[in-house]
Amino acid sequence: MTNRSSNQSSGRLCAYQDCNVRTSGHDHPLCQQHYFESQRGVITKCSRCSNFKPARFPLCSSCFVGHPRPTETYQDKTATTVAKDKYAVESSPAWAAGDANASQFYVYILRLAGGEFYIGQTRELPERLSEHRDGKVASTRNRKPGLVWFTELPTREAAAGLESELKQIRDQNERAIRRMIVRFQSLVRELDRD
Repeated sequence: MTNRSSNQSSGRLCAYQDCNVRTSGHDHPLCQQHYFESQRGVITKCSRCSNFKPARFPLCSSCFVGHPRPTETYQDKTATTVAKDKYAVESSPAWAAGDANASQFYVYILRLAGGEFYIGQTRELPERLSEHRDGKVASTRNRKPGLVWFTELPTREAAAGLESELKQIRDQNERAIRRMIVRFQSLVRELDRD
């Protein structure tokens, strides 16, 4: 996991999706970590916005959901700060130990009883879904949560950023979320075909 607090005083922001590390004033648009990853072919430019993203994905997370990269930088926010802004990017000091060894994170959408959508992110999707089904998550307890969509992202920051964007889309244009789900599910059905 990238140390977001280091190297914040010089250069411009790294061009890798949702990275808030400064480039230290060198000639390329990436922080040192992402520069080395680009040299190994792990990350490439997004074909829509030219920001860098994981090579295994066709678009960066911002372009995937149809929004340009936010111009503000995301800061770690405590639970008390998050309560003030329902779209704030979530963060928790408790995630740090597990995130350090994780190479993939998930953003997921659950359909709840009554047709509402719950949007979340995690590094351990099967375990988190089990917690939802077993009533361990207050916001989905007794609401029959069912997984209807998910995607994989390479960092917690990217997952938290996409989660925030999808929540905004859900609240402003629920049909866009439904469209994403329908397209995703039609692709999943293709897996069953010979």
